[in-house]
Amino acid sequence: MNKIIRKEQFSENVFLFEIEAPLIARSRKAGNFIIVRVGEKGERVPLTIADADTDKGTITIVVQRVGLSSVKLCRLNAGDCITDVVGPLGNPTHIEKFGTVICAGGGVGVAPMLPIIKALKAAGNRVLSVLAGRTKDLIILEDEVRKNSDQTIIMTDDGSYGEKGVVTVGIEKLINQEHIDKVFAIGPPVMMKFCCLLTQKYNIPTDVSLNTIMVDGTGMCGACRLTIGGKTKFVCIDGPEFDGALVDWDEMFKRMGTFKRAEKEEMEHFEEHIDAVSAGSSRKAVATTADEPQGSDTIETLTDRNAQWRQELRKSMKPKERTAIERVAMPELDPAYRATTRTEEVNIGLTREMAVREAKRCLDCAKPTCVEGCPVGIDIPSFVKNIERGHILDAAKVLKHTSSLPAVCGRVCPQEKQCESRCIHLKMNEPAVAIGYLERFAADYERESGKAVLPEMAPSNGMKVAVVGSGPAGLSFAGDMAKKGYDVYVFEALHEIGGVLKYGIPEFRLPNRIVDVEIDNLRRMGVHFQTDCIIGKTITIEQLEESGFKGIFIGSGAGLPNFMGIPGENSINIMSSNEYLTRVNLMDAANPTADTPINFGKHVLVVGGGNTAMDSCRTAKRLGADVTLVYRRSEAEMPARLEEVKHAKEEGINFLTLHNPIEYKADENGAVCQAVLQVMELGQPDESGRRSPVPVVGKTVTLDVDQVIVAIGVSPNPLVPKSVKDLVLGRKNTIVVDENMQSSRPEIYAGGDIVRGGATVILAMGDGRKAAASMDIQLSTKGKQ
Repeated sequence: MNKIIRKEQFSENVFLFEIEAPLIARSRKAGNFIIVRVGEKGERVPLTIADADTDKGTITIVVQRVGLSSVKLCRLNAGDCITDVVGPLGNPTHIEKFGTVICAGGGVGVAPMLPIIKALKAAGNRVLSVLAGRTKDLIILEDEVRKNSDQTIIMTDDGSYGEKGVVTVGIEKLINQEHIDKVFAIGPPVMMKFCCLLTQKYNIPTDVSLNTIMVDGTGMCGACRLTIGGKTKFVCIDGPEFDGALVDWDEMFKRMGTFKRAEKEEMEHFEEHIDAVSAGSSRKAVATTADEPQGSDTIETLTDRNAQWRQELRKSMKPKERTAIERVAMPELDPAYRATTRTEEVNIGLTREMAVREAKRCLDCAKPTCVEGCPVGIDIPSFVKNIERGHILDAAKVLKHTSSLPAVCGRVCPQEKQCESRCIHLKMNEPAVAIGYLERFAADYERESGKAVLPEMAPSNGMKVAVVGSGPAGLSFAGDMAKKGYDVYVFEALHEIGGVLKYGIPEFRLPNRIVDVEIDNLRRMGVHFQTDCIIGKTITIEQLEESGFKGIFIGSGAGLPNFMGIPGENSINIMSSNEYLTRVNLMDAANPTADTPINFGKHVLVVGGGNTAMDSCRTAKRLGADVTLVYRRSEAEMPARLEEVKHAKEEGINFLTLHNPIEYKADENGAVCQAVLQVMELGQPDESGRRSPVPVVGKTVTLDVDQVIVAIGVSPNPLVPKSVKDLVLGRKNTIVVDENMQSSRPEIYAGGDIVRGGATVILAMGDGRKAAASMDIQLSTKGKQ
């Protein structure tokens, strides 16, 4: 929460807010912006920083009351708190001694222009400022601008103040007055466009600041992408300032209207938004028994294969009896029903009886290869055997000894490709033991029993370590380091903890309440969490080290969405899977009580064949769309889990394999209306071992669509890696690490997608565990010296 220190009203709809934000005030520069969220159901809105006071620890913003989010913000007063303020974001304005510059601000655009004026003046420039507004009431911050400018011209449309005319009249007057080396223009998009058209006639370079649609503001969603100089750029990380001559203004005008209808409906139901109370989801609890063992045995006893209880268990059934048991089938919601609900899990979970019976299938191998297949090294036979003897809480204790997120892993990890793929049953041509189902059961059972216990913890060693990002890699690292006695601080850029577990995976696959419980367990272990904090922007790595952090783990993920770069891809209603899933999952945009807008497609095309593509198409189906999944290879090459493919087909998703988009066509409003698909066939295997798709020359298919979700993978977000001095980076800005997950800077370790470029939850967790073990050795050795 950030407290409002001062509120000032400039006109009927324009307000100034001075807000407590000491970290942002200390690190902001001219041109930076922040993301603001008002209320738990609020939208994430970008606002440019107008000023900062490092002594007071405050920043200043100027807001025009236009849409629902700005209306809610402007209703707040001094003493009230803003739910979330995160920043500073974007690249600062490039300041140097250009010579004579014009700074043109239109309406509230004067506010972000003010720090640029100050910086340009401090750099030795002659600064000529033009302030413009429809009327005198819309001219703001005049005294401050005059104080820092060599000359100031006021322009009003109606002539009520200053000179009559639009901003370009004032700019041209100054151009004719003297030689101009550069122009800066900030204001409504149409104003900036005409400023650029004017300055192009005089060959004067002109920078503009683009305030576009955003969800996260750190490059993760791709909502802010625009065509700049013929190339797609992300405003939040490549901007917000660009050479105005290179901006595709027509595309920008259309994209700014993407959610115009949705936002209008929200304003019409404003009171409904204020009073609404979100309904909680319900779920049947796993039945527990009063005489359930309390988990008092030590972890050594629970995992000792030669313990008396374990030997007796092996003797209780012959191997042939165990292999004769049929593998359990996961109970599921009916496909027709589940395709209508976003928050109910598709997989219902095993009963106690089903779990115990499945556990009996485990042969308790002397050399369990299943453990070798687990990236986090869970003692699988030990937790399974504890389930078999009915000690479910003990099974959970074994899991928590090595895994910080057992309930999550039991739901989303590709066990069929990892632990279960190494099960001895497969060598006997039998189905593997359902390790994932049993892991989920044990974790759920413990949670719902009310008897959850913490793993064994080492005494505090007094050393602080920092974690960048609260996704699976960061949480796994945090849990292991807390167990080893470290004081762990996790810094998260978004307003909720969980990373991709929250924004990327739908609730019908991984409910938020499950993630929240796992995070609460970490809190009980002493892990500290700080949201709305971007390492490299809000706080630097150097500042963390100055604050006494002895080790730093970077698990910031791979949030930068990939696009195909084909014609029409920047049309309205074409979005990345990151943006789509973040709007629905994290921001709850499909809920009428939430402020974040979303357009509901009727004929939706999802591009891709991975788990994220399955999540996207199944989400769109639940929002009422007819959904087609298009994938350039055959179904056999799809990287998605077989279970996810099965569920998608059962729910009515249309699969169109061996097709690949090559162009999108838009209607008169700039919204996608058709997708042109190239028919493909399989050629020779590529580096991954999958057969490469090649076009069937001259053969295409055109589909009518009104929404496209691009789910073709992600790249590491460069925001964090590029902010760390002397950090060696690899392909696509991945962080280069050694076999111990240590980077080129000895105190910095990294893991997960920021190292791998894109992988599974469990692989990221494995990286976190390996990094924790390595850092512990390094810091323990230093401590003894």
